Amino acid sequence: MNPIVSVIIPNYNHAPFLEERIESVLNQSFQNFEVILLDDCSTDNSRTIIEHYRHHPQVSNVVLNEQNTGNTFIQWERGINLAQGKYIWIAESDDVAEKEFLSTLVPLLEADEQRVVAFSHSQMINAQGQPLQQTWHKKGSNGNVIVHDGPQFDRTVMVKHCAIYNASMTVFRKSVFPLIPKDFQHFRYCGDWLFWGYVCQHGKVVEVCQQLSRLRRHENEVSSRSEKNGAKWQDTGGILTRFIDIMALSPWECRCMRGRWTKRFRKERFPNKEDVKNKYPQIFDGNLLDVLCYEMSKM
Repeated sequence: MNPIVSVIIPNYNHAPFLEERIESVLNQSFQNFEVILLDDCSTDNSRTIIEHYRHHPQVSNVVLNEQNTGNTFIQWERGINLAQGKYIWIAESDDVAEKEFLSTLVPLLEADEQRVVAFSHSQMINAQGQPLQQTWHKKGSNGNVIVHDGPQFDRTVMVKHCAIYNASMTVFRKSVFPLIPKDFQHFRYCGDWLFWGYVCQHGKVVEVCQQLSRLRRHENEVSSRSEKNGAKWQDTGGILTRFIDIMALSPWECRCMRGRWTKRFRKERFPNKEDVKNKYPQIFDGNLLDVLCYEMSKM
């Protein structure tokens, strides 16, 4: 095989969604890809489903862990080390892709070697696959293609919110991965936010304003659990602290960022909230002037 794209499907206890996910990959209109199936010692019948695809001609590797790593980002690296393709698509095992996902994003990356990552918008769905009203794209999905300068995209977008909020919506150049520090693996819940921040530093970012991926929200997903127990905010503080250094933010930018995140943080309710604020006062313990600076930056 000489695939252009390596599709990595890391799974843990997503048996109810796994077959639909794998089929949505295999049925892509763009067919020059390999599939790498990973299972992190699931306790449901995920492995039975995976074994059904072991001998599919486009499945190049099946890795079944005997012990759970407890970290999806370690699974990412394991899959990338096996990948033969020029581009990587980490297709999370509980999500779904439209048939045109790869056929839309891959040519956009091929068009310019300086483009390191391309991402589409996502449709939020529930456990049953029904559309949700929730969206993270306030400007709408109008079909436009926007090419961003990566470092500038980081400074103006990624520090405000994780615009690349799901691996399933993203294809990136494999050649960038060795340049990425491995500290994103230390964050169990939001490490991908830091990962994409690093990736954007290395070139152009292509945004496709079209919902080509379906992000599933359900009780067993990692992000849902992290929102309830406050772990998301612990990760957010650590990641934004790193962003200050990575992006060399100015005092004004730091103040605006602190104002934004202080405003959001005050609305939250979760265990050990004071501990998180005291650990990251430069992020979550801003004053009225910080909030005013943030509001002025939006004008």
